[in-house]
Amino acid sequence: MSVQQHGVLGDEQFWDLVWPDVEGPVIDAVSVVGDAVCIALRARQRTVTRPSCGVTASRVHSTYMRRLADRPLGGRRVLLRLRVRRFFCDNGLCSRRTMAEQVPSLTGRFRRGTTALARMVQAIGLAVGGRAGARLAGYLPVRTSRDVILGELRRLPDPPPAQVTVLGIDEFAFRRGATYGTVLIDVETRRPIDLLPDRTASTVAAWLADHPEIKVICRHRCSTFSQAASRAAPDAIQVADRWHLLHSLARAVERTAHQHRICLRKDAETGETDQRQQPSDPPLWPR
Repeated sequence: MSVQQHGVLGDEQFWDLVWPDVEGPVIDAVSVVGDAVCIALRARQRTVTRPSCGVTASRVHSTYMRRLADRPLGGRRVLLRLRVRRFFCDNGLCSRRTMAEQVPSLTGRFRRGTTALARMVQAIGLAVGGRAGARLAGYLPVRTSRDVILGELRRLPDPPPAQVTVLGIDEFAFRRGATYGTVLIDVETRRPIDLLPDRTASTVAAWLADHPEIKVICRHRCSTFSQAASRAAPDAIQVADRWHLLHSLARAVERTAHQHRICLRKDAETGETDQRQQPSDPPLWPR
């Protein structure tokens, strides 16, 4: 099935309906091949500006076809065949002599999908993760994989730091038994804030000195973190979290039971002997 579109008015209406935030491209043809909608388009901007040097270029060097995946439309996959022009860079101080044009809000460098599809994949990854997201995307339908979803998540910028009043400090292992770091958590939101490359008192104290708003420090029962908190945040209240309290209590009970194991064994044997000597009660119901 193939539907050719050459009218500018119909193309613009179709484009504004499906991609309202993208301006510039012109649709040359629309065709349905199997389970995919293929759209051939081209950009109509006459000049481009190189982001590195800021020079405006208008001399066309060459053209090539770029294939981009987009969000599904009507239950079908969407493939964009974008004709991209490469321009000469007339800035003699620039290290590159040519540059390819980009369509704002539609394309990005080294991407095989549109910006809208990237946002969709990122939302899937944030909701269910990599493997589950790859399985979910197959029903949408969006062709992606676990590695692609994780790569899109790594492109996301870090969230802006918020005011932390209750801070959790604990250690984690880059490599167990060899290299350890420090993880800082906002206890109220239960979200990680920062990762420190080591677990020394000076590194933790330097981080705490930049955050004077901390009022409560829920820390690991380690002298290193205690020294850092006392040095950089002397007014903050230092507490132990629930896990470390239960862990310390379990170790103390185990240690005490191990020290008095002989007495506990004698009491257990005495109780079993007394129970054997006591006569059994008569049955409540006759046989």
